[in-house]
Amino acid sequence: MVRNATRLFTVEEANSLLGTISPILNKLSEHAVKQEMLEEQLEEIMEEVRDDYRAALRPGWEELQVELEDNINHINNLSVELGKLGIEVDDPSLGVVNFNSLRGIETVFLSYRLGEKTVNHWHHLDEDFDCRKKMHEELDICLLYTSPSPRDQ
Repeated sequence: MVRNATRLFTVEEANSLLGTISPILNKLSEHAVKQEMLEEQLEEIMEEVRDDYRAALRPGWEELQVELEDNINHINNLSVELGKLGIEVDDPSLGVVNFNSLRGIETVFLSYRLGEKTVNHWHHLDEDFDCRKKMHEELDICLLYTSPSPRDQ
């Protein structure tokens, strides 16, 4: 089995990609919100069909299904585009992505949410967006990537 190596980002590298990924995240977020809406509409139709099978004959239901499938394809394509850059999608609706990074010797996620000015949060790999911490509240990840301190030389 061939496995791709995980790309590790410095804070600076992650921040340098924000201009590139922000338009992608905007589209991803729009499509994810649209998907939720389309799925709700289809669920309503399915509930009607359970009550009265003739609801399945209602015009437009097939088009709604095709629109949902097309929308899912857009989401998948945008997620693949981000994946090729080494970025993992955490929450497409909110535009949250993760960058693998190192905190000491531990691999962690740098966390970015669409609309933030910089990457300034992190969380452990087994945690999600709700658990993220500001970098200055913990051992700063960004300090690990700047020039070595005098004591390290």
